[in-house]
Amino acid sequence: MIRGDIIGILILSGLLSMPVAAQQPKAQAAPHPQGQHTHKGQGKNPPRIGDWLREHKDLPLDQQEKLLESDPMYKNLPPERQSALKEQLRRFNTLPPEQRERALKRMEFMQSLSPEQRKQIKDANQQLQTLPEDRRVMVHKALRHLRSMSPEERQQTLQSDQFKSTFSEQEQNIVKQLAAVEPVQIPTPESK
Repeated sequence: MIRGDIIGILILSGLLSMPVAAQQPKAQAAPHPQGQHTHKGQGKNPPRIGDWLREHKDLPLDQQEKLLESDPMYKNLPPERQSALKEQLRRFNTLPPEQRERALKRMEFMQSLSPEQRKQIKDANQQLQTLPEDRRVMVHKALRHLRSMSPEERQQTLQSDQFKSTFSEQEQNIVKQLAAVEPVQIPTPESK
């Protein structure tokens, strides 16, 4: 399941790297049997990509793409951004249902963060991608382990000699950046 977690983070990272208004179609009503939707009023808060994906995750990919292509915000994007967004939607749809749900929860969590915290995670994920795959796996294992700890235990672990000898300075910084903004969670059985 480690590879699935990495794919989920990559997709999330890609989706979150786009401006919010550009990556998410307006909130829409429940799908019409033929797959056509009508837009709701926009209101003060812009719609969120996680909301759009959650609402449309059960539609076939071709219907999702048609909805995306018909959205005015999507149409205003440069062609390369449109293409990247479509590819990310396709990758999201290749995930098993439980990984899609985890990705949606991560999006919801990310949307609850401040812009500075989102930038911190984005920067750390970009650095993470420069590491060899085996080291990325080690960083992900460390993060899962840290999430199961209390804040005090986490801090002790991050300052321990074992942590410092296991990870390079770059890897330590990545773990610290990601652990600082990640919610404390008990790992699920499939992530062990």
